[in-house]
Amino acid sequence: MQSLFLVSFLLSLAWVLALPDSDSDLSSTTPSGNATSEEPEIPADFSPFAFRDGRFALSAFAKVNWFQAQATCAAYGYTLVSINSEQDQRALRNFLFTFGRNQQQLLYDPLWTSGTDLPNSNSWVWFSNGRALNYLNFQNGLPGYSSDNRNCLAIDGMTGKWINAECRDQRFFICQKRCLFDDDVN
Repeated sequence: MQSLFLVSFLLSLAWVLALPDSDSDLSSTTPSGNATSEEPEIPADFSPFAFRDGRFALSAFAKVNWFQAQATCAAYGYTLVSINSEQDQRALRNFLFTFGRNQQQLLYDPLWTSGTDLPNSNSWVWFSNGRALNYLNFQNGLPGYSSDNRNCLAIDGMTGKWINAECRDQRFFICQKRCLFDDDVN
């Protein structure tokens, strides 16, 4: 029940953050000329991921906020990555070094993970599985800045260290294959 509440809360928050400000001038975003109001069709073979292996997928199509990253991963059968152990950390670093070394600009800025303390400040959990962070690899050894609205967790692609950042920040992201739970199987 708590996970359902967390998911509902985060999706509602993502919706609110995606809405334009009421004071903003909407005329600047209105198409002009012969433009149509129809959305362009997305090709059937489109993938937002530059690199994939059997476990991870690295997004490179656009930098997005944490909520959009979560939604994009879910739309393709993934979830933002969780790092539950040093072994998970090593596997992720190996993936990033193997597939990201030719696209180093993807790794210069931290990448979104599923870590968050949105439901309860300074109580970090992996959104993808609801588990508390037991293994920690924060920059400087501990999470900081939680009082500055830095409630979402990113990983530095070069060093592997974690940082907490504002969920509205625009970043590339890393997904992992979604696990099936007993209630997912018919």
